[in-house]
Amino acid sequence: MIRRPHLHEIKLLPQIENEADLRYGHVGLRRVIDMPPATIVSLAQGLRDNRLWVAASPLNRPVGFALMKLHDGTAWLDQLSVLDRWQGRGLGVALIDRTAAAARILGHDTLYLSTYRDVPWNAPFYVKRGFEEVPRGIWPRAFRVQFMAENSHGHPPWRRTIMRRSLGRDG
Repeated sequence: MIRRPHLHEIKLLPQIENEADLRYGHVGLRRVIDMPPATIVSLAQGLRDNRLWVAASPLNRPVGFALMKLHDGTAWLDQLSVLDRWQGRGLGVALIDRTAAAARILGHDTLYLSTYRDVPWNAPFYVKRGFEEVPRGIWPRAFRVQFMAENSHGHPPWRRTIMRRSLGRDG
């Protein structure tokens, strides 16, 4: 089930992100594990702005979440995390779809994200969900700034990409 988180659940989401990030150690990206998770402040703001959703277990406990941010007039899937033991059940896809629906309601025709191009649960996963890589040569300034900010946090730029999903009527 995808729903808005309860206020008291916000503190659980960074823990979910940290635990979900442990799998990056298996693909040579230990740096991701060391990066700080989404802040309580940004998650609380996402909740206030109706841009934060959780995937809940049958016992109604958060097992994943998606956070959408708005960057220079674009809708971004800023964070998607699902605990390992809950992956493969469609929760990530449902969180993406909920984020896309919210972006569409806000008047956006495209949902963007930045991700690793060569990690199986990153770009290849998103391609199967209707995303495509945005060629670097057409990135607007805002995308380049976003990319530089991520690189400054330790993401290797040669492994990263920005992707988009059209939010047409099926989006």
